[in-house]
Amino acid sequence: MLLPRRRIVQYLGLNAFELATGQDLGFESNLRIWADFGLPKGDAARVDGLKSEDAELLHAFVRYANGGFEGRLGRQLYSDVGDLIAFDGLRVRYVSRLGLGAELYGGLWVKGAGVLGSSVYQPDGTRESDSRRLDAGVAGADPSLDAMEPVVGAKLLLEGVKGFNASAGYRKALSDGKTDIERATVEARYGQGLGLNVLAGLDYDLLLAKPAQARAQVRWDATRVAVSVEAMRLSPVLSADSIWYYFAWAPRDEARVRVDVFPVGPLRFYVQGLGSKYNENVNPDMGIAAQVDAEGAPKSTNVGGSAGGAYRSGAFRSSLDVTYQTGYGGDQLWADLTGGYSFDRERFTLDARLSFANVTDSFNPRLTGNFYGAQVWASRALTRAARLSLVVEQNINPFTESDTKGFLLFDLKASL
Repeated sequence: MLLPRRRIVQYLGLNAFELATGQDLGFESNLRIWADFGLPKGDAARVDGLKSEDAELLHAFVRYANGGFEGRLGRQLYSDVGDLIAFDGLRVRYVSRLGLGAELYGGLWVKGAGVLGSSVYQPDGTRESDSRRLDAGVAGADPSLDAMEPVVGAKLLLEGVKGFNASAGYRKALSDGKTDIERATVEARYGQGLGLNVLAGLDYDLLLAKPAQARAQVRWDATRVAVSVEAMRLSPVLSADSIWYYFAWAPRDEARVRVDVFPVGPLRFYVQGLGSKYNENVNPDMGIAAQVDAEGAPKSTNVGGSAGGAYRSGAFRSSLDVTYQTGYGGDQLWADLTGGYSFDRERFTLDARLSFANVTDSFNPRLTGNFYGAQVWASRALTRAARLSLVVEQNINPFTESDTKGFLLFDLKASL
């Protein structure tokens, strides 16, 4: 299926600012509600952590700032070179006029089994919950999988010093009283708008005593063109309770080169080349090591590129993206064309999307063939706060031959 299987996603945001007159005090929240119409409830109930519909509170926090001080209390997202996490707790930071500062944060890691939680942000490699197995009395079921997981962290900061920003941080999480995650990070960035922009970061796993994530990018931005070169090492963020953390820990190295062109007028273009290497963490003394490197075995490298353009003029908009890659995962060609038009000052909008993929993977015959997708989305504003939309989509692939769906949506916005 070319279109996302999680079909309908709605967001409810509630924000309030300057709750006290003259003070930078506010509240921000975002609730995501979704329904997966491709997954019946009966099938979802058979798999731990799988749901056909749910609500997830992405963030909800009170924020206060004064001078160089900022504090947040509640559910919040936190990102750095190591990971993107969500926790329920407190974060405070202070940066002096000289650009030197510090940051402290701590709370409970948001997990999928928690209240309005999402497993997207919790460490990988373990089941979301063993509640079904515990209820059935299955031997070996783990009651600690959905237990509360405290997380604490700190950073030293350097911000806005002649275009330089840098930080050095530490994070630790505990599960069932034992260390689950322990990382140290270093990040640096330089840039002042147009011209040279550089960023670099390293995430070091203190439990395995080896680098986990790394990123370096050099970018030149001009008025009509931008060129960037980037190298990355990416690793899964696995829980220390996962067996994969010790026996299947292998990073992916990737390099990208991209050029963006912004000519005068409604057109925009880009072209990108990339290469990846999937490293292997296999004991060379084991017999399987010879099979991994044998002639005819799957490649551990992948090369390819993508190109595209966008056009926007008045009420009309359109874009085209084409991607090709070969090596690990087989030969893949992807194309995606979108277009839309707004009528009557955007009171009525009409959008369409066509997708095509050709995949040939000799090591996975089920991922071989042509895949087609089409979608039409018509939307009408009934009032300034209400909108009615009709969505029709069609997917054709070697498995279902034809899959047609239609959705009727009603959006209502309330301002307090």
